[in-house]
Amino acid sequence: MENDKIIVLKQFESAIDANIAKTKLDAYGIPCFLTDENLAGLYPLPNMTSMQARIHVFENDIERANEILKEEN
Repeated sequence: MENDKIIVLKQFESAIDANIAKTKLDAYGIPCFLTDENLAGLYPLPNMTSMQARIHVFENDIERANEILKEEN
């Protein structure tokens, strides 16, 4: 796990949506973290990629994380 690359899995316009995704991945045991969630909350402007919350995962977890986030409840 020392050489695992960390990547941005997805960007969210809302810090709330980003935290819901993080909670879901945490529940399935996928290590992840958020960045820029405070900026997304302070400046909730659509289509501003620099102000979007980002969720990061290890590259090895991309497939599983995407499957989990696609699931409905």
